[in-house]
Amino acid sequence: MAFSRLNICLAVSFLLAACSDINEGWEVDGGGYLKYRVNDDKERTIELEADDVEVPFIKNSHHYFFVKTEIKESKRGDQFSIMVNRPILGDNPVVQRYSWFNYASLKQTPILEDSSIVHFDQKDDSTWTATLDLYTLDCRSGKCVDTLPRLHITGRLRYWIPADWR
Repeated sequence: MAFSRLNICLAVSFLLAACSDINEGWEVDGGGYLKYRVNDDKERTIELEADDVEVPFIKNSHHYFFVKTEIKESKRGDQFSIMVNRPILGDNPVVQRYSWFNYASLKQTPILEDSSIVHFDQKDDSTWTATLDLYTLDCRSGKCVDTLPRLHITGRLRYWIPADWR
């Protein structure tokens, strides 16, 4: 009888340990993803950690939305820095001074403010989502060439604010 109680205790302990991470995830821990295409290339995804995004009035007193990805999160070495000042639902221009794209670890190039839009369709205490329609100069050769067609970056951003920040 003691042997079967021991087996039951071990089984329950094993199950509890296996389920300990069941509530971990973007919704609880914060984070999300940025799915995007450059021109007609295949869709890529960069996962966002909780600290990759700054949302207005959460943990600070600023009025901007800011996302900066890490090169190591992209298989190709792409990196984004996107800032929107005083974001609203709908179309928002980027702040060119703080918004740039790095294609395959080659060279940071500004996201062009005059033609780029971040369209927020959700922004609340827990989740921010947006459609991206961004343009940059083509710097894939290592030099930014204004005579080449611009790179067109389209995509979708989704970010969950960490529960302990709310």
